[in-house]
Order: sequence, then structure tokens, then C-alpha cells
Amino acid sequence: MRVQRTWKVVGAKHSNIEQLQLELAAFNRCIDVLEKADANPQDIEVLTVHALTLAEQIDEVRWSNPAEALGWLLEKETRPAARKVSGAG
Repeated sequence: MRVQRTWKVVGAKHSNIEQLQLELAAFNRCIDVLEKADANPQDIEVLTVHALTLAEQIDEVRWSNPAEALGWLLEKETRPAARKVSGAG
């Protein structure tokens, strides 16, 4: 007898990007573990769909305020350069 599993997207209504990113990372870890364990492909597919939905939610929250999104992109773009400069001295 096959046990049917249902997966719930936890925190789908959160507006906190960091929390959503943590949840996405957890989904990705689960997918990785299931793939390595040669689990049922349908289970992996369900988690993958939920992970993609969560990624879309992250994008929606991030881009709901274009000015903040631009600041985030610029911060992300300049952060590695700042590390190189501070590490060179």
C-alpha cells in the first residue's frame, strides 16, 4: 500500500525575505537528500514545485519596493569588492 504524502509550504505568507530564504534552503536540502536516496520522483517533483513557488514569493516581496530592491542589488554587487580591498591591506 502506497502512503500518499502532502507537503505544506511553511511560511508562505511571511513578508520577511530572510525567513523565506531559510525555508527555500530547507526545501533545497530536502530535495537533495531525496535525490541522493533515490526516493520517489513524484515526491521530489512536489518539493521542487513548492521550492519554485517559494522562490517566486521571495522575488515578489523583494521587488514589491523597487527602491529597496535596487539598494539590495547594489549592496550585493559592491560587497565582494569591499572584501577584496579590505583583505589587500
